[in-house]
Order: sequence, then structure tokens, then C-alpha cells
Amino acid sequence: MALLSLGNIDKNLIPILIGCVVCFLNRLLNQYDGTLLYKNLILANICISLSRLLAFIPYLILKKRSKNIENKSDDTNIIRKDKIKYLYYNQTEKIAKGKWQLILLSAIVYLMNQYLFIATFEIKTNTWIWIILITSIFYYLMFKIKIYRHHYVSAILILLIGIIIDIVLENIKNDINKDLLLFLLKFIRQILFSLYNVMAKYIMEKKFISVYEFSTYIGVIAFVLLVIFFIFDYTIFDIFNYKEYFNNFDYIELLVILGVISTQFGINLCSLFTVKNNSPCHIFVMFVFGQIAYYINFEGYSIFVIICLILILFLSLIFNEIIELNFWGLSDNTKKNIINRAEIEDNSLIIRNDTIDSIENEENIKELKENIIN
Repeated sequence: MALLSLGNIDKNLIPILIGCVVCFLNRLLNQYDGTLLYKNLILANICISLSRLLAFIPYLILKKRSKNIENKSDDTNIIRKDKIKYLYYNQTEKIAKGKWQLILLSAIVYLMNQYLFIATFEIKTNTWIWIILITSIFYYLMFKIKIYRHHYVSAILILLIGIIIDIVLENIKNDINKDLLLFLLKFIRQILFSLYNVMAKYIMEKKFISVYEFSTYIGVIAFVLLVIFFIFDYTIFDIFNYKEYFNNFDYIELLVILGVISTQFGINLCSLFTVKNNSPCHIFVMFVFGQIAYYINFEGYSIFVIICLILILFLSLIFNEIIELNFWGLSDNTKKNIINRAEIEDNSLIIRNDTIDSIENEENIKELKENIIN
């Protein structure tokens, strides 16, 4: 048996591949220091929330298309659909119970996460490596998904490599000396980010909400709250310096805004499709690939960091069972092999039952012959 093999490869991995590209472009844009957008917490978050809100476009298109198909259905299909609707509406109360409370809570977690994302932008420590562990814990608590040996080994190695990067680059030391509070807040941001993604899967899966619908709800709530705060702050409180931004606004800032909205729109949809069809841990692959964009200038320790990130990327593929290691029992409890064992056991059970039936039939025939002779 080969030391390496592929796990379950299907169309559900397509959003991850697209997300890797979009995330890489977004991280390239984040390095552009000619913009003031990321220095204004509210305006930056309004742009990012708008990228979520734009999901209402495909949501309305799909909804209209489904209505057109329903209107064109023949009488037989209409009767069948009426029965389905009847059965569905009988379960509506149970499904919808707590739906909006969960969506509102998700929106609040999302807003806090995005606020800290912009607020801690200058913190260089690779706190994002902890997402793989934190997400796994939340995923286990909400869905009771077991964690096996290949998960433990890959997660520990990911954390070790990430910490080595920070030690070599002196990120932890510099960030603590610079601003200890922001350093701690960045860790809290990773907790909120992980929680948001697990909650997103729970809501979409348990409350039967589509990716576009969920994104639209989150976008509307976040966008409205941020715009309200912006209006009060701009006219009364003046906590953030909006005048500096608007006075220096030019076509470059417009291009940056469009770039942020479009790349965040791509990351958002790819992340939600990945979370819904795979697991919240799978989006870690996208963000590892995106991190490489910060080091493509090949200055200082860039080559060393890129090699480490490639190793982390490889380990994240093992964690998410896209690649399997066939030694030390690391692939024994992957989803693919568990299903294969179950199928083998089922086939064995069928063969065993057929054999027993055959023996019983032979004994019955023998007994019948003896009775006829007698």
C-alpha cells in the first residue's frame, strides 16, 4: 500500500479551490499600504458587510427561477408538491423555532469578529493557526463529531510549525511589547471566527437555510447596524476620523473598496459552501493558502516561512482527510475507510446470512425426502 493516498475527492472541494485563489488575492490587497480604508474600523467593516449582503442577488435569482419552474409544473407534479408542502408545513414550527435568535446571535458574533479583524490588523503573530483546534472543539460540542489520531497529529504539528514561524520572526515578542491588549484580542478574534463558522453550519443544516439566504441575513443585520453607528458617530460622537478618509478619497480608494468587496464576497460564499458541504475545519485550507501572499516578496525569512506554510497546508489536507497517510494507523479512522469497513461488514453479513439460509434449505430438503421415503 502507498504511503500517501487521496481521500474523498468530489465536487464539494471546488469552493475550497476557488476560495484559495480569492483568499490569496485578498491577502495581496491587504498588503497595499496606499489606502486608508483599513485604518477606519467602521468604513472597512461596512465594506466587508456589504460583501455579505450582495448574496441577495443570487438568492433572489434562484428563488425566482424555482417559482417559474413550479408554475410550469403539470397537475401531477403540483399534487405531489402540495403533499410535500403539507408535510413540510407540519414541521415548520419545529424547524423555525429559535431560527431568528440563532441568526441574530451569529450576526453579533460575526460583527465582533470583523471588528477585531480590522482592529488587530497590525498584529503579526500567526494566531490563525489556532483556528484548526478551536473550530474542532466547537464542532465536537455542537455536532459530536469524533476526533481521531490523524486529527490530533496534524493539528499538533500545525501549531508547532506556526509557533516556530513566530519565534523565528520574533512576532510574539514584538506584538506583546507593542500592544499586549491587541495581541490578546487577536486570539479572541480567532475564537469568534471559529464559533461563527460552526454556528453557520448548524443554522444552515438544522434550520434548512441556503448559503445565499444565510449570507443575506447576516449581511443585512451587520450592514444596517454599522450604517446606523456610522451616522451617529459622524454627526455626533466623532470617535473615528471620517473626514481624513473622505478628504483623501480618490479613484485608488474606490478601486480598493471594489477589490475588498469582491474578494470578500468570494471568500464569504466559498467559505459558507465549504462549511455546509464539508465541515467548518475545511476552510482552514483556504486561509493557509492565502497567508502565502504575505511572503511572496522573498525578503528576509520569506522563503523559510513559505516552506513552513506549505507544510501547514499539507497537514491541513491530512486533517481534513483530503490526503491520507497510510502508516501508524493515521488513516484507519478517516471517513472514507470507516465507510469502506462498514460496507465490507455489510457484505460479509449478507454472505453469512445467505450461507445460513442455504444450509437451512438443504436440511429442510433432506428432512422432506426422508419423510417421503418413510
